[in-house]
Amino acid sequence: MKGPRQPTLDAEEWAGIGSAGAYRSACTRLAAWERWIQQQQLAVTGVAAPTGYEALRAEWMSEAWRALGLETHLDEAGNVLGYHAGEAGARGVVAITAHLDTAFPAGTQVRPERRNGRLWGPGICDNGAGLAALLALARLLHEKKWRPRSPVLLVANVGEEGEGDLKGMRHLFSRQSRWAKEIAWTLVLDGPGVHQITSAALPSVRLRVGFDGQGGHSWSDVGRASANSAAVRVGAALLAQVEPKAGQWGCNIGLLQGGSAVNAIAARAEMKLDLRAREPRRLVELEQAVRRAVAQGVEQENAAALSGRVRARLETIGERPGGSLPEDAQILRLVRQVDAALGIVSQAQCASTDANIPIAQGRQALRLGAGGKAGGIHTLQEWYDPGGRTLALRRILWVAWALSRTGIEDEGRVRRRSA
Repeated sequence: MKGPRQPTLDAEEWAGIGSAGAYRSACTRLAAWERWIQQQQLAVTGVAAPTGYEALRAEWMSEAWRALGLETHLDEAGNVLGYHAGEAGARGVVAITAHLDTAFPAGTQVRPERRNGRLWGPGICDNGAGLAALLALARLLHEKKWRPRSPVLLVANVGEEGEGDLKGMRHLFSRQSRWAKEIAWTLVLDGPGVHQITSAALPSVRLRVGFDGQGGHSWSDVGRASANSAAVRVGAALLAQVEPKAGQWGCNIGLLQGGSAVNAIAARAEMKLDLRAREPRRLVELEQAVRRAVAQGVEQENAAALSGRVRARLETIGERPGGSLPEDAQILRLVRQVDAALGIVSQAQCASTDANIPIAQGRQALRLGAGGKAGGIHTLQEWYDPGGRTLALRRILWVAWALSRTGIEDEGRVRRRSA
């Protein structure tokens, strides 16, 4: 489903934003708020949000936005939506999103802290940095330092990490969402940095392989077919077939677990795989390699067993669509021009993000970093260095400011106004 008829960006108008007094004043505020932004980042990161269990963090974001004067509500998927109406009669919504969930399982201790100039904690960057940027934009709206003409929708969405399968964005751009027909532009804020523009959506498939056997005692039933042994054989067969190529394709055995005790033959085991490839043909080949490996590994285990058999079940647990913006896409040209004006050397990249959904639908959407530097992402030692964040926020604001100066009249004609 595509959004409304695409507005046309007025090149003269967007170019003048950088020298406009209102924009410069807003950027000055962003720089002055850095300590406050860090406090918000630490606070929101301190509310655990494993994929599928984002409700507490969603409530925190909703309360924070309401305190900043935004009209907020939760949609059916669990996304938090903060709405700013813009001028009367304006259409063509600018959606700015950041995902709520983290890559850590339930029960992970989350106690973010500031130490030696850096912020530390699981999820402090991915995606504490993106959520902090949304909060900074909300404060600009609240203090009327940014006055959009077009409606602006801030979205703290669920289901980006792990097995979330982009649940939040799928719903936002589905036929069940009122916003799908209204969103004209989408900016996804995710992770650190300013030098990457994710304008191509990397497709991926996530698979679960379940192994079932009879199980037994490690000595009295010695040699019986083992679910764990079958899983290991499948993994070895897969690794022998697939040689990853950086930037092109890869196959990751992300989870391997099974068994009940060190002296028990495993009755059940499970393997979860993440397949990614820039070319759809290669992704199909990776899936075929998995199927061959499963058949081969199970056959080997059953042939070697003195008794019993193991069976395997293969199922798809996630599938992210791919696609890419045309080189002449308006939103991509705008970001490149803003980068040139701000002295940012950036390049387009292909990655798997929340932008996959709108890009795959042929919409004007891309992902930008929220600035700063980071390390240890998706580990318990994750850190974020806020140095340089202000430049990223200036970039995000300039792009959002330009997009929110466009709109569509009810009769479908593009509306332009002078600055």
